[in-house]
Amino acid sequence: MKRFETLRHRSSTTCVRAVGLTLDQFLRVRDTLVALIQAEQDAHPMKKRGRKAVTLTIEDTLLLTLTYLRHSPTFEQLGIQFGICESYAQKLSQRHRDLLVKAYHLPGRNALLEGGVSAMLLDVTEQSMERPSKHQRAWYSGKKTPHHQRAARRGALFSPDSVGRGRPRADA
Repeated sequence: MKRFETLRHRSSTTCVRAVGLTLDQFLRVRDTLVALIQAEQDAHPMKKRGRKAVTLTIEDTLLLTLTYLRHSPTFEQLGIQFGICESYAQKLSQRHRDLLVKAYHLPGRNALLEGGVSAMLLDVTEQSMERPSKHQRAWYSGKKTPHHQRAARRGALFSPDSVGRGRPRADA
């Protein structure tokens, strides 16, 4: 049985959880993709020669693409789930993602400049920062490892004039 048909007979919340769209939205996206694919085939009629018979319906390929975008499984898992090989699952997903971008593209970054924005609201709430107190600043390194915290508790911090002196080392 087709995967979309099993999803169609379930509740709308199941469809939203599975692909992120309601059933009505899914069908509208499908209609848009069918129109884009038909326009592409009309523009390039010789491109479909030599192609094998389609094993998945347009609904199932859209379901494959939206499942990939929603859950990010591997293409091997998608291939097993939809009964196709891994490379064909990747090819179908990439083709439909390109068509979705073409159909539902966002405006460019300068679109707000052209629209003439009359007002803009900025949220400028303050965030407190954890900083050492003034008397602690000379001894505070900022490191949070347990080794440095033990050394600071023991008072084993070195001054610049005491570096190089101290106990003998094993390599000297």
